[in-house]
Amino acid sequence: MALKLRLKPCERVVINGCVVQNENRRYTLTISNFAQIIRGSDILQEEDAVTPVRRAYFLIQSMLLDPEVAASGSGAVAAMMAQLYTAFARPDIQDRIARAMGHVGERDYYKALSALRPVMEYEGTLLAAAPAVSPSAAPSVSPPGPAASFQADGIGHHAGG
Repeated sequence: MALKLRLKPCERVVINGCVVQNENRRYTLTISNFAQIIRGSDILQEEDAVTPVRRAYFLIQSMLLDPEVAASGSGAVAAMMAQLYTAFARPDIQDRIARAMGHVGERDYYKALSALRPVMEYEGTLLAAAPAVSPSAAPSVSPPGPAASFQADGIGHHAGG
């Protein structure tokens, strides 16, 4: 089944690592086969990956954007997701995490990111309600090795390349 992407004016999308930017009007692209796709608005900047869920999201995003990270990152993302699964007690959040991991196993990274977005929102509400914790006391879950990073405009720079 074909995927129809309706792009807003000047919207950017990454398709199999290629940045595509729309002109000043709406446009629809039809993708006829499987491709790794992410909208510019869904890209998380590396400096914003400051919580455990956001770090997992960033690693999966890096796997979507960079085949080398995808080849080496599955073990790290599995460990991160296992930690997240046990850290959250709500069954609906655990289900989202399990679905995200299933999508990673299928190499459908965009669906994994989609499954994690509500988990990021929930994590944000928990952190907003919690008393402040010093950065040195906060638990750390970091992806190993190089990961894709992006310029402030959201797309376009790949570290190490």
